[in-house]
Parts: sequence; structure tokens; C-alpha cells
Amino acid sequence: MFERPEVKALLALLSVLTDRRAMGLVGIGGGPDFPMTLSDVAAVLDHLRDANGERVGAAWLQDPGDVRGLSPEGHAALAGLARALDGFDRSASPWVVLATLLLDRTRIAARIAVATGAAERTRGIAVWQLLNFVRAQPPGGGLPITRLLDRVRRLSRLGDDRDLRQLPAAAQGLDAVRLMTIHAAKGLEFPVVHLTDLNADTLPRTPPAPTCPPPDGMVAGAAGDALTVFRRGQAEEQECLFYVALSRARDRLFLYAPTRKSNGQGRALSPFLDRLGAGLARRHEVPARSVPPSVADVVEFALEGALTFSESQIELYETCPRRFFYTHILRVGGRRTPTPYTQMHEAVRAVVRGIVGGDDPAEGPTALEQRVDAALAAQGLEAHGYLDDYRALALGMVGYFLSSRQGHRPEAPEDIVLAFGEGRVVVRPDEVLVRPDGGRTLRRVRTGHRRSSEEKDVGTAAFVLAARRASPSAVVELVHLADQTTRPVSLSDREVKNREERMVGILDEIRRGRFPAEPSPRTCPGCPAFFICGPLPSGTLRKKV
Repeated sequence: MFERPEVKALLALLSVLTDRRAMGLVGIGGGPDFPMTLSDVAAVLDHLRDANGERVGAAWLQDPGDVRGLSPEGHAALAGLARALDGFDRSASPWVVLATLLLDRTRIAARIAVATGAAERTRGIAVWQLLNFVRAQPPGGGLPITRLLDRVRRLSRLGDDRDLRQLPAAAQGLDAVRLMTIHAAKGLEFPVVHLTDLNADTLPRTPPAPTCPPPDGMVAGAAGDALTVFRRGQAEEQECLFYVALSRARDRLFLYAPTRKSNGQGRALSPFLDRLGAGLARRHEVPARSVPPSVADVVEFALEGALTFSESQIELYETCPRRFFYTHILRVGGRRTPTPYTQMHEAVRAVVRGIVGGDDPAEGPTALEQRVDAALAAQGLEAHGYLDDYRALALGMVGYFLSSRQGHRPEAPEDIVLAFGEGRVVVRPDEVLVRPDGGRTLRRVRTGHRRSSEEKDVGTAAFVLAARRASPSAVVELVHLADQTTRPVSLSDREVKNREERMVGILDEIRRGRFPAEPSPRTCPGCPAFFICGPLPSGTLRKKV
């Protein structure tokens, strides 16, 4: 439910009261109540960033006249937003704010009440569910709105919003198509059921082997090793899922399976189809229309100046172009929502940066422990219940980092610029070491664990390419402190060329304004732009990058 645009818009409205950056304007400006162009939104965001949070919450709304470059329509939208939020501050109750906005100060509820279409009525159901959720919040400390938004993130990350996805009793008779997962099925639930993606690689799905399987012979009554038992159990579960999906239909059942992939290769049908016998009527259909591209993925973008980004920024585009847009074009967002574990990593990074920057690492274990303790305290972990565990992890990471550079002479890292036509990628090694033989080692130091695809990332390729240009004989290493491993990176000329073409393509995509989202139930709830990610305000964004 929290992925629906009308729900995100209301949560974005709430966030304006507590967020000094007013990121919520990005989600609000595209709606009918406070319409703003993308340029107007960018102008306000730039103004608030320059103000550096001097005015808390939405206090700036009472006097937005000094926002440079704001159109008359933008001024009118901000004035309307100021009237809607008048009397509320960062300590307001989310329930009171939303009820007042919906019923008294906007036309949102009125538009839903007079709508006759299924889409608009579905939006009304989502708003209804949101209000029920907001009204019954558990008690706790801190600002109520902030606590609510943090709870939404947590529920989304855990997938624990299932109850909110269920239709209320008053909406059970709505004449509309219901999109559901197989797991939420009931027998003979609908007159007509459409079941999609019945392919050999979808249903039955072959899951990866478990990372921590039970010991062989531990599962009572099972024959074979642990992996065989796991595969057999998964196959039985897939059969049960197929049966549950079929048993929903009372009168008519439609099964769909594409026979070609997007690259033209054939795609096999699910073997489960053969079990349905001669009663299954088969026919091949060619879609009359193609799926149109999402307009939300393209930004009307007028760029001034040459594109210059770091390799980590280009890497972020490869991971999620939309988050790159929010973070490095609109310049809102910043870091993901911190947790004690990520704060511990940030403390380690601070100590490592200090060592690379010239702090004496040979001052003895006591001084090193004091430095780690100070970094953990700066992250607010000095009174955490698991401080001893975090401290042990941090000391182990820093200790490995110091041992990995023994026998080498450090040099100050410098920027290396890669030029690609009118675009540039700036690479800065985390550390440069001179080996005893006089050769140089350029290193990327990460506090986390190594990802299996990391050596194929475009950011790693940019690092290798920059190292080759700066010092052809240099060794490139990836250091992962959590794993306590140091791995040299060696890419073939073909691999480097392919990644170089990918970097050129990314710069071209940025210039063309293509910023599609890459949804992920695991990472999106922690993204700073979680509540604004969706359709953007209209208009052309003029930006000097």
C-alpha cells in the first residue's frame, strides 16, 4: 500500500513539516492541489539548501518570497501549501494533520467522493486504509510524524503491511480487477482468474541453494543429503502453489505464458501445463499493442555545462538511476536511513580516512582504541546496548586495515580525470601505497562485505581505467574490511572497453534525462527518497551540473 502514489503524496505532505530540506515537494508538486513545475521545485530545494536549515520544519513556508527563480505559479502553490499547513509544526499529530488536510483544507476527499471510476475509487480505499493505519499508532518517544514515517519504512522493509493490503468490508463489492499474489488465495474465490507467467523459469521456480543448509541427516524421515531434501521440498511447494492458483477460479481460468524473451530467444513453457490434459485449450496470441514507456522515467532536462561525476556517482546511476537523479541532480536525499550497524561502519570509515590523511597509525593499541571509541561516540553509539560487539568489530576492521598496508609507503591520493567527449568521470583512490619495489598500488577500501558482482561494476572499471592512465604498472586492489580480504583486480582489455562504453552510455542517458527507478523491496524502504519516488512534476528542469 505504501507504494501507491496517493499514499506517498500524503506521506510527503507530512514530511514537509519535519524535513528542513522539504524533499516532499518533489512528490507534492505533481498533484492537483499544489501544482509546481520541476524548475520551481528545484528552485525551492536550492534555496533551502543554501539556507542550511536555518528555519526548522515548514517555517520557511510563511515567507517564501526570497526564493530566486520561482514562477508566479510556484508562489501560488507555496502560498496554498502554507495555508493548508497553517497551525501545524513538527510536533503535530499525523492523524490530525491528514484529517484536516483531506476534509477541510484540500479537495482530495471531495474528488474521491464524487468519482465513479474504479481507479479513483481504489485511490479512496488506499487513503481510507492509510488513515486507519495512522490513527492507531503505538506510543513512543520523539516527533510523532518522524516516528510514523520510520515505522512505514520498517513495515515496508519487513513486508509486514499485509493487513493493510486487504480490502475493507465496505469495498468488497467493488467492480474491478484485483491483482493478488498466489499466496493470498482462497478456493473458488473469483468467477474468473487470469494466471500469468507460466514459464519453466517462473513456475516452478528454482530457488538458489540455502546459504546455511541443515546438516545431512538432520531432517527426520528425509532421504538424501541436505541439498537434495531442500530441492525436493521446494518442488513440492511449487506444485502446491500451482494448485492453489488454479483452485481460485469458479467458472473460467486463463493461463498466460510468453514464448519469446525480449531479446528474441525462445522461452519454455511450465511443465505443469502438461499435467492439465486435453481439456486445456491452447492458442497463440500476438499482442495488438506494445507496452508504452513510462513517462515517469524521462525528465525534460536542459543541461548547462559539461557533465562531471565521480566514479561512485556513476556507480549509483547503474544501481538506481532515479536515486542518482534525486541525489546528484536535484541534490536532495543524502544517505540512507542509518542503523546502529551502519553507524558503526561510518565510524570505521572516519578512522580509516584519518589514517590515510596522515594521522600516525603507529601510536600504539591504546591510542588506536581511543580513536575508535571517539568515532563510535561521534556516531551516537557510546550508550548502545551492543557497544562492546560493535567496538570489537570496528577494532578488527581497523586492525586489518593497518596490517594490510605494512611494508608500504603511503602517498596522498589525488584525483584522476577520465574524459569521454563532453563528459568526465573523476576517480579518487581511497589509498595509494608505494611497494618496496617502487611500484604503486591503488586501493578502494570498503568497510562492508565483498559483492560477487563488484569487480564487474562500472565504478570498479572506472577505477581500473584511471589507474592504468595514471600509472600503467600500478596494481589495483579492492579491500573489504568486514571480510578482512584484499583482492587484486585485473580486467581484460575487452572487459575494460565494454565498461568504458557503458560509462559513455550512462553519461548519454543522463544528458537525455533518462532516470528510471529500480524498485527493490530490500533497499527502497531505506532510501532517503522513499516517500517521493514516483511521477515527477511537469516542466523542463534547467540545471548546471
